[in-house]
Amino acid sequence: MRGYLRELLKKEHGTGTSFQHHFDRKASIKDVIESLGIPHPVIGKLAVNGTEVGFDHILRDKDCVEACPLTPPVNPFVPTILRPEALERIAFVVDVNVGKLALHLRALGFDAVYGSAFRDGKLAEIAQSQKRILLTRDTSLLKRKIVMHGYLLRMHDPTRQLIEVVRLYDLSSRIKPLSRCLPCNGLLVPVSKESIMGRLEPLTRKYYQSFYICEQCAKIYWAGSHQEKIMAFIREVIEAAGQDESQGG
Repeated sequence: MRGYLRELLKKEHGTGTSFQHHFDRKASIKDVIESLGIPHPVIGKLAVNGTEVGFDHILRDKDCVEACPLTPPVNPFVPTILRPEALERIAFVVDVNVGKLALHLRALGFDAVYGSAFRDGKLAEIAQSQKRILLTRDTSLLKRKIVMHGYLLRMHDPTRQLIEVVRLYDLSSRIKPLSRCLPCNGLLVPVSKESIMGRLEPLTRKYYQSFYICEQCAKIYWAGSHQEKIMAFIREVIEAAGQDESQGG
């Protein structure tokens, strides 16, 4: 086991890079590895006796297995042996246990679906049917067979989780601040001041000229002092994501 996969192993297998494991039934490499505590979406490469294999490979007696984690930069647009169905766009579905991360992703312009009432089955179905990357801290959720693209977040702090995701998927160049609605994830489009004048507070009408509206919920946005804070936050995230993981924490 390579990298942080060792941290996910059940305690009886220790945290070393190699160990022996015995099983008494015909099983795929995916099933065996998940029985050890490691969800399949966090695996970046599998090799058996030196040959790269997919998740459905059937293990045999005395096979030597090497498992490597996803390591940045991950390009989900390129088909691999483990994930032959590549993604066509960067889009996420976010588990309730990392809900604040959804707001951070939207602030950076990324499509991030989130619902506090979404149960595990619904999250997995959304990830599969809408071809989204599932973000969670729940290993059992990621073990669902229909989930192909997903990541088990290691950090607890939402900002550090955001840095994890930006680093892993090399998203710095794809950031589009103030392009998505924070509450609903809808896209923001320019709107004329005249058409929304009746919805603006007197001081907002006086001091601001450029406005955006959410296509989905009609919430109005404008460039105020909060924009400077968001841009400063984004610069910090990009800088941290560009650091080596051991330095960036």
